[in-house]
Amino acid sequence: MRRKRSSRSIFRDPYDVIERQRREGRPRLIQLEGLTRRSRTLTQLFQGTLQTRLLASTRDDVNAKLESITGQLQLLVSEWEGFEAQREELVVWLADMDVRLSEVDQLTGNTSGKTETTAGVGLF
Repeated sequence: MRRKRSSRSIFRDPYDVIERQRREGRPRLIQLEGLTRRSRTLTQLFQGTLQTRLLASTRDDVNAKLESITGQLQLLVSEWEGFEAQREELVVWLADMDVRLSEVDQLTGNTSGKTETTAGVGLF
């Protein structure tokens, strides 16, 4: 024969279960809060470290690019200076040739073509 449970017993069992779960869950909740705090701290540290690494990497990339561009510019300036020196030498050479042609024309008495042609070229 089955015994009837009293109404107090019917409500008591779920209450005991809930109370037991609350007691067991409290330490786990405290542990979870500690882990959450630790996770936040580690995340902040990680973000700071990651940011520092990214900045350093970017700075290194920019410096490498800057050195490369500076080297290319120095090479181009050097070539330009070489061209300028050659131009100045050519100007002097052309002026010298013009003087020589003028002398030859004066000696030969020829005042046509060559002097006018060279005079028309100009000295840059």
